[in-house]
Amino acid sequence: MTNNNVQLFNLDTMSGVFPGTRTKTFQRLRLQPITGEPDQPDQAVWAQVLWYDEPAACVIYLQNRISVRNKVYEQREIIPLLRIIEPLADDFNQKAQAALRLVGWQVQSCGSCHFWQSNHLSTSDGLPTGLCTLLGASAAPAVPVSLATQSNLALACPQWQLAGANSGEPHHAPLAEPMGPMRKAAEISESKLPYWVRLRKQLMRLGKPPAIAQNWDEKLVERSGVGAGTEFCFACHGRIANLGALAVETPEGDKQTFSVWRCRSCYTTYLNDWIDRWERLENLETEEKYYRIAPTEALDLLIVLDNVIGGDHPGRRRERQAERTYILNYLAGRTPLSYQVKQGR
Repeated sequence: MTNNNVQLFNLDTMSGVFPGTRTKTFQRLRLQPITGEPDQPDQAVWAQVLWYDEPAACVIYLQNRISVRNKVYEQREIIPLLRIIEPLADDFNQKAQAALRLVGWQVQSCGSCHFWQSNHLSTSDGLPTGLCTLLGASAAPAVPVSLATQSNLALACPQWQLAGANSGEPHHAPLAEPMGPMRKAAEISESKLPYWVRLRKQLMRLGKPPAIAQNWDEKLVERSGVGAGTEFCFACHGRIANLGALAVETPEGDKQTFSVWRCRSCYTTYLNDWIDRWERLENLETEEKYYRIAPTEALDLLIVLDNVIGGDHPGRRRERQAERTYILNYLAGRTPLSYQVKQGR
């Protein structure tokens, strides 16, 4: 056997084989065909971006739906679209968009959005990041940098607008300091400190009002603990962490929980709508939806959640109908990224 017949395989990165194998970094994208007709109905399709080493490259695959013998179910056909050599050597955001335009596609992601402003920093995977400049309510506070930062391959939200389509190309944001990981509730909890240190802190607080975070730079913490979150990101398969939750009650008396999530890898923000029918039905049924939301929308919802004391506890969920109606109106007309109903038995 000659060396030319040997397929290189890197066990550390799970890469270097051939298209169709698992790689260390994985992204999902929405691609829109370039038709030149602004009134053309949305024909966006899903695509995958797989990364390889030796040599460094990324390959974009289309995921076309195909019917199988007129069955109700469908399966996806994976079609190689293009290959980019040394993708992270230069400006990957511009390189990827230019390569896709040459083959007739426009990527629908934060990096091609009018509201995304590059800050010349990178994610842990080496992808460019930028700040989402979409404005929220007029009275809303400024979105913290840790929440506004989005990877260029973060999934497009419902507010996505093609850069240059309306008000020109997005400007570069001022160069920011490298952003560290968001604080985790389990790491800053006093329960992790030695007993004598905790006792001293408690004694120092005697007779003083409790400290209250004054702004959202201080309030934003991951509630998912020190380890990884429990769910995968829909964009990059990184772990998403919970930032806030509110338990309410449905008209049927079931527990419904709205929660805001953020990916630790690409920083995509989501809203989760979860209904627990365990107490009412014998089949342990749950219903769950995930929505992609913009950072400013995530902050709007976190403000609503934060205004309810003990909102994540279901004990007083019957008293939160106004908040439930507000969030449902917020989601009206939106298509979820994921929708599933599960039965425990």
